[in-house]
Order: sequence, then structure tokens, then C-alpha cells
Amino acid sequence: MKNIIVFGYGLDGVQAYLRLEEQGGGVKYNLIGFADNSLAKQGKIAFEKPIKSLDDLEALNQKLSFSVVIASSKWMTIKKQLEERKIEIYGIMINSKLQKYDEVACFDKLDCSKPVFLYAGDIADEIHMANDNLFGLSITKMDAKHIFHDITWKYPLPDESIYAYQAEDVLEHIEIEKVVPALNEIYRILRKGSVLRICLPDYNSPHLSRVSLKDDTGKILFDPTGGGELSLFGVGSGGHVWFPTYHLVKELLEKSSFNEVDFICYHTVKGELVKKKFDYLNGYVNRVSDIQDNQEIYSMIVDCKK
Repeated sequence: MKNIIVFGYGLDGVQAYLRLEEQGGGVKYNLIGFADNSLAKQGKIAFEKPIKSLDDLEALNQKLSFSVVIASSKWMTIKKQLEERKIEIYGIMINSKLQKYDEVACFDKLDCSKPVFLYAGDIADEIHMANDNLFGLSITKMDAKHIFHDITWKYPLPDESIYAYQAEDVLEHIEIEKVVPALNEIYRILRKGSVLRICLPDYNSPHLSRVSLKDDTGKILFDPTGGGELSLFGVGSGGHVWFPTYHLVKELLEKSSFNEVDFICYHTVKGELVKKKFDYLNGYVNRVSDIQDNQEIYSMIVDCKK
């Protein structure tokens, strides 16, 4: 039976404790109690046991073998604190699911001496999944193929450590004022000569222009095919919060650290398609074929070289 302490006494922590209790409490797991960084909680009683501090865990680690399940939105900070004290991490609760720590990908497990590819978003195709050196960056998943990371966050990686990066249908989901800082952080971690391939919905395309909701001036307000919900305060719940076009993306890239930019596929203001020959070496694209065909295109592809 494994001794377990749940780090984080909040809603996530209580749910984690109850879930572990259901999964094998008394048989598979011996639930010792909680730990928390909050001084207001330390020493107080929860589930009939005092809530421990990091110092308490460090002292206990000298007397008893135990592992920690982290159940907190600040899990990255807590993970670092536990590792500094050589306290074993059993798993991390992400979206109410226990992910065993030795089975998940994370930045500090990447071997950057080898070519490492990062893919912003959940991997949903076999081609990306089959690349052993490629890892998805997800805000919903944490497993052997996905690192839990929001692309608006800083990367805990050294400069020029990543071989290639692809952002496919992701940037339009973050506030437009956060796009340039996100691009600059990607630039920082890319090796010299490496490429960021950006794929975006193209709102100059006839298809997306037609399906989108506009005001009386023609300004796009909402794309129901992009997810989310429209309210009086704008688009929420994960939808497209800005609507990429060639000129808007070009303007954003000119503000970024990338100087060498190649628009491979896009539509003009008149809705005319411009598509160059390209290959998938800089990243497989789900929505645009690398060969000439009759498939309707409503995506934009831009390669940004460092």
C-alpha cells in the first residue's frame, strides 16, 4: 500500500483525495492527509488530520516513505519545491484526472541535445503523433505526448533549445495583445535557422467570410465554427477572439522578433487564394494539402525563420 499526501487543500485537492479514496483507499492507498503552502491552512485540521507544510514534509520524509499527489493550479511551482527537497511525486491531478508523474511529458524531461519539436495544441492526427521527438502543448492534457502548458506562459527552457515549433489553429484563441509576446518567447527558444510554422483560419477566405457574423460595417464579430459563445462582452468559452487576415497577421509579425517571414498560403482582401509550393518538413498541416487539389482552403500558413 502506497502512502499518499495530497498537496493543495482546495476544491481540486478535496476532489483528488475523495477520488483516491474511491480508487483504493485502505487497500491501494494510505491517505496520510494534506499539505499546503498557505499559512492560513497549515496546522488546521482537514479529514481529521493536520495540514502539513513543506518543512513538515521534509521532516516526515526522513521517517516515512510516501509520495505526493499535487492537486493545485500552481502545480509547476509545487513540483519544483518538492524536487528541491527530494520528495517523491506520485502524480498530478489535471482536469480531475490523476496523471502519474513518471508517465507524463514535461519540459525538464526533454533531451534538447536531440532535435525536439513542439506543437501548440492537442495532437489530433497520426502524423504528429508518430513523431517521437514531437510534443504537444496543451491546456487540457498531460500525458506521454502532451506537456501541460499555456502558450502565453514563459517556457522553462534555455535559449535556442528547440529544433522546430508549430502553432496550428491556436493563436486565434488567445487575446491579440498576447500574440506578439507569445511569438517572441517562441523565437527565444528556437535554434538559429529553425522555423516556426503558423497555421491560422483565414477570414479573407470566401468560406469563413460567409459563415461569420458581422456588424453593419462588415467587421467580423463571431465565427460559430470556431467554437465558443458570443456575449455582449465578446467571444468567450474558448472560441476565436480575433480573426486573422493576411494584413493583420503581417502587422503582428512585423512587431515580433521574427524578421524572415514567408506567407505560403493566404487569401487577398478580394478573397483570391495565393498558395505557394511547400512541403511538410516544417510541420504537417491538417487543413491544407501540400499538393494541388480541389479542396476548398480557408486556412493561412506562414513560416517564420529565426
